[in-house]
Amino acid sequence: MAKDFKSTLKSKAREAITNSFSYVEKIKTNITILDELRDFIPPLLPQEYEQLRSNLLKDGCKDPLLVWETTKEIIGTGSAEEAAYVLVDGHNRYSICSELGINFNVQLVPFDSIKEAKEYMIDLQLGRRNLNPQQASYLRGLRYQTEKINVGQNFKRESSNGQNDQLMVETSQENSTAKKLAEEYNVSEKTIRRDAEFASGLEKFSTQLRNEVLSGKAKIEKAKVQKLSKQLVEQPIEDLSQFEAIVSQTQAPSSAIAIEEPAIEILYEDVLEKIRIAFASRSKVDLDEAQKSFNNFKKVF
Repeated sequence: MAKDFKSTLKSKAREAITNSFSYVEKIKTNITILDELRDFIPPLLPQEYEQLRSNLLKDGCKDPLLVWETTKEIIGTGSAEEAAYVLVDGHNRYSICSELGINFNVQLVPFDSIKEAKEYMIDLQLGRRNLNPQQASYLRGLRYQTEKINVGQNFKRESSNGQNDQLMVETSQENSTAKKLAEEYNVSEKTIRRDAEFASGLEKFSTQLRNEVLSGKAKIEKAKVQKLSKQLVEQPIEDLSQFEAIVSQTQAPSSAIAIEEPAIEILYEDVLEKIRIAFASRSKVDLDEAQKSFNNFKKVF
């Protein structure tokens, strides 16, 4: 009787191990690469990629690749009944291991959306890699953009004075997000806002050009990229000559009167103060004053 019991336990254990192994192998052979996620994070420099390749050949793939188990409906490639295993972290390792036949492990991570997956990727990269200044700025800017959306959704409410209410929501969410991230990354709020402009400007580049800028291969003035964030660009910018042509067209004419940065800061602080007052009082008079202050601030640009 005891032998039968032990035999049954061993059989169940083998079955569990087999099923677990089969499940993992199923995931590994059905990994989906989304260009949207693969191209989201700044690429490795060529020497970094070669070093990773050398390490994998020598030591194997020690760290598991992070895979998001979801459905094809969520990622827009099929139905809710079809499983999808989306690679979230380890694109370079996956590429090298697949090419060289190196074994790797996977670890499942849960997300509700691609947006949530991107937020995770940003935090992971900022905490892990030795980033150059452009890459760090770009990632902080991306984080600002996603955080601002989340804060904005929490601020939204019904209002009969839609325009003024929207102004309060946008400015309040920008201020709170910049402050939060400035404290987290030990930089100024101004730096966070400039990071957001830099990221927004780079999003107007083609993937290849953006990666060249972030890797340092393409040299470019950060301030010019920030200015680009405010421009309407219908097609992705493919090369630096096209970028320079667009930026030169957006420069203010020489006859324009330049406003010193301190004056801009004063105007900006005035906008925030009037919005704070309007937010507290809910007075139409105060809301109109906030709107006027904001319109004056916009004239600077």
